[in-house]
Amino acid sequence: MPIDRIDINKKWPIPSGIKLILMVLVIFGFLVHRCWKKNQGSNILISDIEVSEITKVSADITFFAANRASVELTKAVKISLYTKNSRLIADKLTNITIPAKSKKKYIKLMQKFKFPVNDPNSVGKATVEIYK
Repeated sequence: MPIDRIDINKKWPIPSGIKLILMVLVIFGFLVHRCWKKNQGSNILISDIEVSEITKVSADITFFAANRASVELTKAVKISLYTKNSRLIADKLTNITIPAKSKKKYIKLMQKFKFPVNDPNSVGKATVEIYK
């Protein structure tokens, strides 16, 4: 009586139904990740931006950042300082970490101006925005 052995070197292909399900799940995962990353910035509110301690070569920017999410977030923010004529004096990228469901005050020092500020009254506004 002959014994039929299983050929262990034989390739067993993955069924096409399983391949289709896996591909749909991967695409769904990318979409969920993209939506999560896009909405992550909307959980941070930046308010009360003020410019203080203006010298010829530096200025302090004070602002509040509120986190509405239930997790701690670390985000990169771009801080720009302008004259009253909308001319860029300086800009800076920095990271801020905001605890969950809280509001925190930040003071950032702006240095390395593009040109010296001879008159502190010529400084107009500062902007703080989330850098993506």
